[in-house]
Amino acid sequence: MINLDFIDEKIARKQIVLLDGATGSELEKRGVAMNSAAWSAEAMLTAPEVVQAVHEDYIQAGVDVVTCNSFSLARHMLARAGMAEQFRRLNAAAIAVAIKARDRVAVGPVAIAGSIAPTTFCANPQLCYPPLDQALSWYEEQAMILAEAGADLLIIEMIEDLTQGSLAIKAALTTGLPVWLGLSCVKNAGGEILLWEQGHSLAEAVGIFAGMGADAALIMHTETEDAAEALAVLAAGWNGKRGVYAHSGNFVMPNWQFADVITPDAYADAAKKWVEMGADIIGGCCGIGPAHIRRLKETL
Repeated sequence: MINLDFIDEKIARKQIVLLDGATGSELEKRGVAMNSAAWSAEAMLTAPEVVQAVHEDYIQAGVDVVTCNSFSLARHMLARAGMAEQFRRLNAAAIAVAIKARDRVAVGPVAIAGSIAPTTFCANPQLCYPPLDQALSWYEEQAMILAEAGADLLIIEMIEDLTQGSLAIKAALTTGLPVWLGLSCVKNAGGEILLWEQGHSLAEAVGIFAGMGADAALIMHTETEDAAEALAVLAAGWNGKRGVYAHSGNFVMPNWQFADVITPDAYADAAKKWVEMGADIIGGCCGIGPAHIRRLKETL
């Protein structure tokens, strides 16, 4: 583990903390096959060297935080992919590969974030979420594996449902590591910003999550054009560190579609507005790759 004071020091100096871009869609872009039930999880078995190369490219692009490839390594996702018995090994390996990348190419401090995703790849997520009587313990187990393997912080990514999101946040906080929240949003026909599952508004979610003890909250895996409105809702109810890592393109399971992905220059222009709105942390999600992050570094 490294000292994370450098992140707070950058924010105190009004400098942007740069998060990496997508891992899963970038692996796919480099020819790594995605699993139909657990997306990028299988890459830890079939292509760990490509995972490391992705991390290295982001580090060399100038990021302050690189996120390990554990987004799809939750127990409930691996079970559907027939890989449940490798839960512990794959999560530890995801951190180890990220640390190896940092050790190889970093020239300054780079934090390793463990990703925990209370989401699914099912058409009806409610049928595939962890059972409520086991969800907390499953998320706690993953959080502890990531922490013990050397994560510097944990990011709860793709928070789309209040119940599962709250359980994952509680689980991550038991490690004592800093916890960041990745809130995934959509805008409905009436223009209201909702969590991805659309059962609750973003404002309602922020009101609940703000008192749980997380260190930062970010708008993530949200359409780039909707991110500013979502950030405004977040800022109205969140007093801590905040930011954006939006996506571009669309998902047709198990593949990300890159046809309409935003250019690095256009993404950097969008990010300028997020910074003007008070964002402290900027990165990218699906469809956003090393070229986008390099442009953010140059621009911000």
